[in-house]
Amino acid sequence: MGYGPQVAISHEGYPVYLYTDPHSQMTTYVVVLPDGRAFYSDAHGRIVATPVESDKQVAGAALAGLAGLALFGPVGGIVGAIVGAIVGNELAKKGGA
Repeated sequence: MGYGPQVAISHEGYPVYLYTDPHSQMTTYVVVLPDGRAFYSDAHGRIVATPVESDKQVAGAALAGLAGLALFGPVGGIVGAIVGAIVGNELAKKGGA
């Protein structure tokens, strides 16, 4: 499975886990449905995106955008995504990804 500890239960009753992407080492929340499909979610199990192979720039933008959205609302989400993409791009340059 590869998920960390269960941290919550969604409003629909599905488990929410911490997940660390093996490629980017980014940790995020996932909600797992009864059929075994997992989707990126917020801390409350609300699905925000489907899992995809992502590079560090995409992962950084997604994670920082979610954090900015949670902390500062829509404008924070946009700013967080931009900053996350820039940081992810720099990490990709240094890591050779």
